[in-house]
Formats: sequence, structure tokens, C-alpha cells
Amino acid sequence: MNAGNKEQEDTIAFDRNKIYGNLFEEPAPKDYSSPIPWEIQRCISSTNGKHYAKLITKLKEYPQYELPVKAIQKPGLMLDIGNGWGRWLVAGSKKGYIPIGIDLRLAYCKIALKTMRHFNTNGYTVVADLENIPFKDNLFELIWSFSVIQHTHEQRMKNCLQHAERLLSEKGNVMLEFPNKSGIRNRFISLPHPEEKKYNSWCVRYYSIQEYKNIISSFFSGFSFSNHSFLGIGVLKEDLKYVPFPDKILCAVSLLLSGFTKIIPGMKYWSDSIYIRASKKNYPRVNNSKSIEEFWKLHRAYPGRNLNVIPLLRCPAYGDSLTLSECGTKLISGNNCIYYPIIDEIPVLIKSEARSY
Repeated sequence: MNAGNKEQEDTIAFDRNKIYGNLFEEPAPKDYSSPIPWEIQRCISSTNGKHYAKLITKLKEYPQYELPVKAIQKPGLMLDIGNGWGRWLVAGSKKGYIPIGIDLRLAYCKIALKTMRHFNTNGYTVVADLENIPFKDNLFELIWSFSVIQHTHEQRMKNCLQHAERLLSEKGNVMLEFPNKSGIRNRFISLPHPEEKKYNSWCVRYYSIQEYKNIISSFFSGFSFSNHSFLGIGVLKEDLKYVPFPDKILCAVSLLLSGFTKIIPGMKYWSDSIYIRASKKNYPRVNNSKSIEEFWKLHRAYPGRNLNVIPLLRCPAYGDSLTLSECGTKLISGNNCIYYPIIDEIPVLIKSEARSY
């Protein structure tokens, strides 16, 4: 077996482990009484940052967050890359967007749908790899990602950004959260990870502001960045309400330092976590208005039906439109004699999961 085939097989095995693997094997404690379903409680405690680790079983309400963008008057589409348990899908809905999330894990897509239903949010999820995002061109007014893309290999990140630019509408924007290698805290812990060069490693990669600018500007226009947090990656103002007292101090100091960046703008270069904004660079003459119109018709007619998203999707292998099978459990790719599975109304659009018929 040559090195190329071995790498391809490793990638397929990596993807399938993520897609179908169990998130948490331990059952809920016998005395568990939180109104938050156990699997969502576990997801919150494991993905919201280290300051949530001690809250497992203790959260009595869903944490709620504000998406740091302006509200829109006319509904538009938002893509969340790496939707996790769905917190930013709900937050995007509150700003007027129809939220659509992708995640490599089927379990996270299911959980995100449960979270949205809890908040009466009419949004969607699709199992997809961020380096090959299976949506048609020029769809999204906003593409958002929070503490996700930094976990991928540099080439995988670049593939993701190339797709993100393709997916933006003419006046669309991306807003992506990343760690800053030169941050006050990060400069002491951002040494190269032993597995950083491994394509399928999920370790955190750190880049400098200039490195981000060079990479982002090769795909997008209008690169800019702003402070997000200090003394940690992903610290949010809402965390003050939920985390234990010792961690409240850390959050408060982080927020105080972030406040100083409004007085001393140069301080943003020392932020441990930053928001990067950019806009569409190229606007090819690809007209997907019929697909968008069909989606909106389904969205209004069948609220809560995840398969409404199908008109916006494309085959990750060939780029063709997808058609729902009569049995409702397959997405057929054009005339390519392949299909992708649908599990609990969630399309699984990973190239390795294509099946012949």
C-alpha cells in the first residue's frame, strides 16, 4: 500500500469514527434531575471551555449567548461551522438568521436539533466535513465558526476557507473565532503540538495575527480582527452567570482586559482569542435563486422538518444537486449512481459515505 492510499484510508477511518462514534458512554446518574437532557448537559460541559468542566450535572438551564453581530431585518441564511450542541444556532436565530449547522459528528447534529427545538428555533443541521462543505454557491449572508477551525490541519483549514468564500452571498461576511499565538496567555502554551503536522489530529493550532491575515486574505477581502477574550480561548460575558465562583474571577478579569481594548486599541494584538471578519472576494455568475426559493417555500410550509434544507445542498463528490429518494432515507446525486444516507432526517454528506446503487 502506498503512502497516498494509507493516508486516504486513515482519513476515512478518522471521519467514520467521528461521524458515528458515541460521544459519551456513561449513563446519566440515577439522581439526575436537570431539565437539560443528559447528553446535552455532557456536551455543554465538554465543549464550552475548561471553566464549564465542573458543571457536569449541575446546570439547571441551557446557557444562552448573544451572537456578536448586528441583527438583520430581512431573514437570511447563517452557516455555523462545527455546530456542537447548537448554542450559536439559537443565538443566530435571535439575530434574524435562519441557522444551518454542520458538524462531523452525527450525535452533535442530533443534539443541536434538540436544542433548537427547545428554543422553538427553526433551523437545520447536516453532517459534513468542514474541508468539503456540501452547499451550493452564494447562499449565506453570514458564516460563523467558534473554537472549531483551529483544531484542524493547516491544509484542512485552507480547504474550509476556500469553501466558505464560495458559499457567501454577494454581500455576505464571515466571522471566525481563533486563538492568537501572541496572546498574553497563549505565548506561554502555544508551543507546536507533537501531532500538529498530522492531517487528522484534532490538536489546537496557533497562528499569529500576520499569519491569519496572509491566509484569510488569500481567500477573502476586507480582513479585519478584533478582541474576543484574554486569559483563555472562548471566554464569554455570559459565562459569568453560569460558571463556579473561582472561574467567575477569571471571566471578570478577561472581560475587564477586553474592555480596555476599546480605550487602548493596540491591546487587541495581545488578545488570547480574536474574532476575524472578512467578506466575499469573488462573485461568480452562479444563479441559485431557484434553489433558494424552493428552500424558503419548504421552510415556511414544513417548520421543524430538517429535510427542508435539501434544495441548498450539493454532492460533496461531484457538486451535483441532490434528490430525496422515495423512501426518504437517501440523497441521490444526479446521474452519478451514488447516494448518501439520511439518518433521523439528517443528511450525512461525507464523500466516504457515498454508496453505489
